Amino acid sequence: MSYGFGPPNSQVAFLQQEFFLPDDFESAKDSISDRENRTASAVNVREIGQYETVELLDGQTWFSTNRQNTGQSQQTRYGYRRTFDLIVLNEGPIPAGATTLRISPLIQSITTPTRCFGAATIAGPIYVFFPSMFIDITFNNSNPQKQTITITNNVGSNLTQCYVTIEYLKQS
Repeated sequence: MSYGFGPPNSQVAFLQQEFFLPDDFESAKDSISDRENRTASAVNVREIGQYETVELLDGQTWFSTNRQNTGQSQQTRYGYRRTFDLIVLNEGPIPAGATTLRISPLIQSITTPTRCFGAATIAGPIYVFFPSMFIDITFNNSNPQKQTITITNNVGSNLTQCYVTIEYLKQS
């Protein structure tokens, strides 16, 4: 059965609910082993829905390829995630305009950002999701020992709650 483009483990993301075992013991062992492998593949391809203010593996894998003609085995790059509470980092609401905040602890060995997203609250309450034309986020890693996040608030009101999640790859 062909499911189109995608790595083989993403092609088993939906397991059939029915599972019948053959009467023969050896065939039943083989069926259980195959089912467990399919279950592990289906579960492992899922992204982890956990957001914390510490670095976590996010369950993403990037460019799992065999390095043909290099003598190297398969290399998988894993994704990482860290969520920031910008109100805590700023020690209060984020005013209109640009605010630059130092990150502590630092993100070690980041090489490639993959995604940045979040949400903020202003009086009302009104909820603003980003990326958007109202809020811009920049992660500055030009000096890995002095990383910063700059948030540009174009909403026109203080942000009273603001969470930013940055996902990235690290040196392999």
